[in-house]
Amino acid sequence: MTDDKELKLLWLNFLKAFTRALVQINLYKPDHPQVKITLDESHDLLGRVIADSPNNEFALTLDADKLIVNGLPLLTADRLPNSLKNIFSRFQVQTISFLNGVSRTDLLVFCQMQAFKGDARQYLKQNNVDKIRLSHAVYAKVDNVPGQTAINPAQQASGSGGDAAAAGQGGEVPAQKLDEKIAPQNFETAIGTLASRVTPDVQEQKRIAELVMKKFQAELQSQISKALGEVRREKKQVENDIIRTEAVISDIADGVVVVDKEGKILMMNPQAEALSGKALSELSGQKIFDVTQIEDQALSLAKEITSENQRDISKEVSRQGAPELAETIKKSTAIIQNEAGRIVGAVSIPTHKAKLQEVEQMQRDFMANMTHELRSPLTSIKAALEMLSKEAAGEGASKNILNTAIRNSERLNSIVTDILDFSKLRSGKLVFHQESVLSEELAREAADAMRAWANTKNLNLTVKAEPGAPAIFADRRRTVQILINLVSNSIKFTPAGGEIVISVDAGRDAPANFVFLSVKDTGCGIKKEDQAKIFEQFVQVAAGEKVGGTGLGLAITKAMVILQGGKLTLESDYGAGAMFRVAMPVYKGQLETPVFEQMPETKEEKPWWRRLLGK
Repeated sequence: MTDDKELKLLWLNFLKAFTRALVQINLYKPDHPQVKITLDESHDLLGRVIADSPNNEFALTLDADKLIVNGLPLLTADRLPNSLKNIFSRFQVQTISFLNGVSRTDLLVFCQMQAFKGDARQYLKQNNVDKIRLSHAVYAKVDNVPGQTAINPAQQASGSGGDAAAAGQGGEVPAQKLDEKIAPQNFETAIGTLASRVTPDVQEQKRIAELVMKKFQAELQSQISKALGEVRREKKQVENDIIRTEAVISDIADGVVVVDKEGKILMMNPQAEALSGKALSELSGQKIFDVTQIEDQALSLAKEITSENQRDISKEVSRQGAPELAETIKKSTAIIQNEAGRIVGAVSIPTHKAKLQEVEQMQRDFMANMTHELRSPLTSIKAALEMLSKEAAGEGASKNILNTAIRNSERLNSIVTDILDFSKLRSGKLVFHQESVLSEELAREAADAMRAWANTKNLNLTVKAEPGAPAIFADRRRTVQILINLVSNSIKFTPAGGEIVISVDAGRDAPANFVFLSVKDTGCGIKKEDQAKIFEQFVQVAAGEKVGGTGLGLAITKAMVILQGGKLTLESDYGAGAMFRVAMPVYKGQLETPVFEQMPETKEEKPWWRRLLGK
């Protein structure tokens, strides 16, 4: 059993978590991660609270100016968050009881109940919530005294006075007759009548009546003062919320337009005149919706613009203007709210930038869809050309034409693959399935895939593997693609008769826990000043010349290495070839994890992979 101090701390922690859930359900959808986390925390704390509560029931009672928890005072009402206090006042309940077995779904339904305008008990019943109960009763502890029976306060107030008076007079007066007697009397006469039941002494009756009247007046004054204080605090809070919201909105815009209850323009400041392109003298008296019927403006106006204090006004907003412009303006501004859901600020970006982001997203979607659509016909074309090439006899002109067509289809397929992989990287949809693989197998698979192309350029492509190299933790298909991209790059820039070597070593002189897969060539090499550029997107630099392709190969390659927890380095001297070294982590029984959790930390202010992926 938890002691009182720890128990009250547990109560407070639950109330904090539950209040956050009440606020967040108004800001986010129920399946939002933040809502899920808060509801899980609230449900866990509530389970612990109920386990330490009498009769496995946790009861919250708002009585007068204090919050009573399981019969014990916990907080004064002014320290209670509005989101929780509003549940009591809006649905006119005094006690909320959480019973043993309340589920996380029950808590979610209770939080969503805030938006319900009918009977709260009916709402809970309709949603099959029977472990949360709402009542008008006050949950209070009554300590039993030996030899006495615990008396309900309401019964005590209605019955004991009449019995005492009857005892003082030597007789017993039925409560019903006393009620009938004082019902038509005014307050002062009723007090006198009750006093006469206490004592037959007229002076004593008068003194008792005066004492009761003074006590009543003092109590009434106290209750009025408390009620007024609460009203003043609520009024001040509403005024502060309005002032803060108006200040934020006013800070966003310079122009001001004043309209009457019908939406007709009464006043405009110079900034608003400049925005509309017309003077106040031209627009005065016109309805605001009639003024903005032009293509480059958007208008939002509350459907009810008159002041109203007798009923709830509509939250609907009327909009006018080009839908695309209105949507762009909406997407360019975000409102900042505090935990209570009140507006405290806003953040904006230029509307043209928001539109640019939309266009860029459309471009990325188009490229991804286009490359998917191109791959199928390209594969079919390449297969058909290869079949025709096998059937063509000799080394005639038709055979050469077919071979040229096959090479071009392969080149086109490579470009489409680069664009598709780049689109996946940008959108975060390039998935890696890392497992234990032997690096020598990867090196030989890449070499076999590229040997035919190397032979056409009379290049010697070999594999050298250090015996006993440990297994690596990598995505087999993607790592082979990394090596193929590097070998492809070497083939492009190595002259006929040259050599390309794919080697595997454990890197004895390098940091531990990595295996190195290297691709070394005898090509033209890369200038020192160009080595930092070659891993950027759409860049091709070698021997001062550009070659065909997308310029995405090395950028994609480095991204795939980094996203698997590896490293890619370059060693090259201009005119003396180049060596790319891929360091991949050694397999130590790791479990497959989401790709972005594997990315190493970096001290760069904005690392290359964030620029590459647009992060």
